[in-house]
Formats: sequence, structure tokens, C-alpha cells
Amino acid sequence: MEINKENVVQAVVIMDTFNSNFSPINKTKPMGLFNVAGVPLLDYVLEALALGGVGETILFCCQDSSKIKEHIKKGIDNKAPWSLTMEVQVLSSDTCQTMGDVMREIDAAALVKGYFILTCVNSITNVNFTALLDQHKQICKRDKGAAMTLVYKKVAWEHPLISSDKPTFLAADANTKKVLIHKKYKPKSDEKSLNLPLECVLNHSEVRLHHNLVDANIALCSPSVPPLFSDNFDFQTRDDFIHGILINEEILASSLYYTLVKEHQYAAAVTNWKTYQIVCRDILHQWAFPLCIETGSFYQNNYVLMACHNFRKATSKLSRSCTLIEDVLVGDNTQISDHTTVTKSMIGDNCDIGNNVTISGSQIMNNVVIKDNCKIINTFIDDNVVVEENCVLEAGAILAASVHVKTGRKLKGNIIESDDKENEKTLMKSASESGTEWENESSGSGGDEFIGFEKEWSDSESFYTSDSSAESSLPDSPIPEDTNIFLQEVIESLARGYNDKLKCDYLILEINSSRYAYNIQLHEVNFFVIRALLSMPALTEADNVVVAVKDILKYFRPVLSNYIKTKSSIMDCLRAVEDSCIKCEWLNGKTGQILHLLYEADVVDEDSLLECRNRLKSSVH
Repeated sequence: MEINKENVVQAVVIMDTFNSNFSPINKTKPMGLFNVAGVPLLDYVLEALALGGVGETILFCCQDSSKIKEHIKKGIDNKAPWSLTMEVQVLSSDTCQTMGDVMREIDAAALVKGYFILTCVNSITNVNFTALLDQHKQICKRDKGAAMTLVYKKVAWEHPLISSDKPTFLAADANTKKVLIHKKYKPKSDEKSLNLPLECVLNHSEVRLHHNLVDANIALCSPSVPPLFSDNFDFQTRDDFIHGILINEEILASSLYYTLVKEHQYAAAVTNWKTYQIVCRDILHQWAFPLCIETGSFYQNNYVLMACHNFRKATSKLSRSCTLIEDVLVGDNTQISDHTTVTKSMIGDNCDIGNNVTISGSQIMNNVVIKDNCKIINTFIDDNVVVEENCVLEAGAILAASVHVKTGRKLKGNIIESDDKENEKTLMKSASESGTEWENESSGSGGDEFIGFEKEWSDSESFYTSDSSAESSLPDSPIPEDTNIFLQEVIESLARGYNDKLKCDYLILEINSSRYAYNIQLHEVNFFVIRALLSMPALTEADNVVVAVKDILKYFRPVLSNYIKTKSSIMDCLRAVEDSCIKCEWLNGKTGQILHLLYEADVVDEDSLLECRNRLKSSVH
């Protein structure tokens, strides 16, 4: 099919991060082939661009371009979804040392023909790029000097993506969204105040301040951006470009704007080990849908969904006595042996996990062998690593490819690049109150601070959660108006989905959209989703309510898996069942049967049922 080159939307993807945040892993593997939730970063970027309406993408590499070209060729041969609608070019230059050098090369070669999208290989998003670029073009009609629109995701200040990366402070004109001040701070900066120039306020009728923005490394660019880099050799990074434009706006005749992605859309960047863990979990929980653990694959549904957000490839082999607790991904042809426990971890393809192994909060790549009686806690293990018996790896240990860990070794926060002990480094605890920030002792005081793997897995439920799911109590007072509207919308969505046999993924998106529209907390969402399921019209009209409930639970199993996956969410579910059986006359006397159905469907567990029973007993006494 012939593509109209004049109207095609172009994107430029910088394939290098120009830092050592993922050392030593990125010494042997390009960032684009770094697996996040079982999928190379590059596949997420390409599919996001294709789904967002981009027709031509330029991948600019400064190293390992042959590996990227091979991956692109493989994707085209395997009919990856992005290859059907988008043309991809891989360009390279060994002389480029910074993003600014890349932009000057692009300008010299006249590779972009108009407005374009500028992003990085570590960006993961599900936004509509075409709509955003059209928005930037409208800004350019009002302001001929508009050079770039910066794209951010607004989250709660307490969100782990804020605390784990460099927080951004942004001041902008509230009416035009023109950026006035842009400043980045170090993670967990102790600065308590900031200075706002008086002219900033006096020259604008209303100024909006943002301190809780996630920078996904996405920018919408005018044709003037590459020449601006060429004319200003001190522009080495995107932050240099932003700073230079803001302090020399009149001289350069250029200006900056910003936009926020919609509440139901996802945008984040994998910038260090902490954000890597957060984004892996978000993808597993489908916050970036349609980007998911099967992104980049033409053939879908290769994973088996188990309880509590556990996914395994159909070809994996699990012992009957092994336990997958929650948030686990098991890859192709991977074997997990007897009495092994895995939680909040992702295991790649062709791995062999021995007997009596404990794996928690860890990322294990492909072709890894872990022998009997090992403990792997909050650790990253790259390809082809062998861990012998009785080893303990914990507190953010990082093992590079092909390392062999000898029997009985204990590694706490160590970075192992090879079997040579002289190359071993250690992660040291920094001055962080939380005790979860780790630094490479050899990283020095460079510009980019090394942030290691989490010492402890965060309990944050999702990308959008501002705090952990608090224990909720059964509402004694009438439901507030907004919450009642939310409940009615969820009932209508689920009823329509059940009648029309819609995909549960679409219904989850609808529920999440309603949640943000009415500012509903996560524990309330868990509660009201169960309330809605037990209040559907199909139940009020059913001859046999228990049979109808069983059918509804079976159909909406993916919805239940999305919301009811932790201990606190299970308790929310049980409270909702209790409340529904009190308020819904068609459920009178059927509490035990409904709880049995939820137990049989692996939605609730025995311990939670016993805890709920004890709570009810104590409340009676």
C-alpha cells in the first residue's frame, strides 16, 4: 500500500539514555532490548507509536545499531503489529555522545520534514500521538515561536514515580499553558522552598504551578527544533534545550508549552532501577493497556491468567507444590520445582528454578538456573546466570549476564559484573529516610545519581494510587452523591458488558475512567465493583440467584483479577459481600453460598475468610 509521505506523522526515538543508570546491564545489551515485564522496551515504544497514529519512525542509535536492526528485521518477519502500519528506519552514528549531538545529526541530514514527535526508547505510554501533535499545531497557529510542547502525566505527590526520579517543578500561564519556569530536583531533595520571579506573576493574569508531574521523555516538536540544536552547541540534553529557551526566549524567538495526558492514559519513563520495577508492575496490572505482556507479538493469548495477577506461558512447567502468591510472570519453557515460592517477581524464558527456592520482588531474565534452597529477594538477574545451591541474594543485588554464583554465597546489594571478584561493586545505603535508596559506591558525584534496585518492594497498588489501600469500613451513613453515581455507572457498564459480551479489558477502562471522574479511592473501587456485580439486573430477574452469581463471577473473572489481588483488596471484597447481602433482598440468606463461589473462583482465600469471621465475632461481642 502506498503511503502519502506528505501527511505522514513522523517520530524520532533516541535509542540511548547517555548515562550509566543501568550499569552493568547496558554494557552488553542496548537499552531498547532491555526486557520490561517480559517484553523489550523497543517493542512497547514501536507499538505505542503505531497505535498513536505515527506512520514513520526514525530510531537513532549511538551504539549496538546492528542488534537493533536485527530486532526490527525479526519484528517485520514475524508480522509484529507495528510493522503493518508503520515504516521504521534505523540510523546510527558512533560520534554522537549526547542527545544534542543526535539532534544536530538529524538536522544536518534533513531527516524530519515538519512537525514531529521526539521520544526516548525508555518511554512507555498509551497516548494518542496524532491528537497531541494536532494540539501542538494549534498552539503554533497562535504562537509562531512555539518550538516544543512537553508531555507530562500528573500523579499524586506521594507516588513512587515521583520519589524515585527527579521531580519536576513547572510554572506556566494557566490560560495558554506556556511554560514560564522549569526546574528538576534530585530524588528526595531536601529543598523546602523555591523562588518564583515577581515578573512571572505580574505579567500573567493566572499562573499555574505543578510539582507532581511524571516526565515520560515525550515532546511534540516544531520544524525549528533541530536547527535550534544546531545553532546552540551548548544544548546537550533536553533539559539544556528547555533551560536555554526559557532564559533566551526573546533572543531565540522561541517558546515552550506543556500538556497533561488524560487521567485514564499512562505515561512513564524507565530511568533507573526503581522506576523499572514500578513500570514492570504497572504493565502487569494493565495500567498501560493496550500495551501489555504480549506487546510486539502477532499471536496473542499465549499466557494463562491465574489468581492474583499471576501469569504464566502455556509452555511453562510448575510443580504442584510450588506457590505463586501475587504479581508473578513466568516465561516460555520455564520450570519451577517443588516447594518453591514466588511473589511480585518476573521470570523470563527457559529458566530452571530448583526446589525450596524463595523469590520475592525480583526480576529474572532468560536462561537462568537457580538451584535448590536459594533466597532471591529484591534482585535483578540478567541472562545466562547460574546460581548454585544455598545462596542468598538480597537488598538490591544486580547480576550481569553469564555470572556464576558459587554455592553458599551471600550477596547484599552487590553488583556482580563477572566471576572476577575484583570487578565486584556494592550498593551503599544513602541518606534516605525510607531506607530504600541505594547508590553505587563507584558512581562518584556525577550529574546522574545512580539509583539502585529497591531494597524492599513497594506496596503501592498501581500507577494511579496516591497511597496504599487503607482499611475501609462498611459505610454506616448513606453513600455520598458522587460515590453513588460511580456505583450506578459501574452497574450499567457491567450489565451492558454482560449482555453484549464485551471484552473485560474495555470494561476495566470504563470503570477506571469513572473512578477518576468522581475521585474515588482505590479501596472504594474494590468495594463498589463487588457491590455492582451483586446488584446487576441479571440477578434481580434470575430464577436461581446462586447459579446466576456463578455465571457472573466466571464471566467477569478478569475484572475481579484486576481489582481483587492483595490482602487488603480481598477484605474490601468481603465487606462488599456483607453489605450486599444486607441491602439486596435477592441475596437474603445466600451469604455463605456467595462466599463459597468466590473461594472456588480463587477470588478470596481461606485466611481472609477466617479473619473476616473473627472480626464479625468480635464486633458481636
